Amino acid sequence: MKRLSVAASAAVLSLLVAACGDGGDDVASDPGPGDTTAEPTPTPAQEPTVGTYPAFEPEDYAYTLVVACFCAGAGTPVDVTVRDGEVVEAVYDGDGRGAEDGTPADTLMWLTINDVIDEANDTEAASVQVEWPAGQDYPSSVYVDQDLSAADEERGYEVSNVVVG
Repeated sequence: MKRLSVAASAAVLSLLVAACGDGGDDVASDPGPGDTTAEPTPTPAQEPTVGTYPAFEPEDYAYTLVVACFCAGAGTPVDVTVRDGEVVEAVYDGDGRGAEDGTPADTLMWLTINDVIDEANDTEAASVQVEWPAGQDYPSSVYVDQDLSAADEERGYEVSNVVVG
């Protein structure tokens, strides 16, 4: 019985260690309904890399942001409204994850799409992973790990439901 317990513990520990690796190539996908921007930009001739992702051009838009971090409000979708390139409102969408619909989001969530792109362009970070579908003029997800040997400082951003205008 003791051998079975030790073997089961070893199996669970190996799964946990594998799950806490360097992030690999796993990237969250966009759960949104698809491209909702007015006109997607053409796919660049050369695929962008960290430090070369282009800015999001529209100045007036709304979108849904989910921030993954060790912080308040993490994982809860936030509806963000941007006017003249500045966030004018960011509210939890009340999807049942603890925040009431319309409750103002933590200031950490008041981000424009260009703020998320700035994270994608962080050349000082130890690891940056970006999912930017071809023909789409914004990333679907960005994951940034500032220090591979530190815990709890990683941040992930998911962008979906972008509506320009």
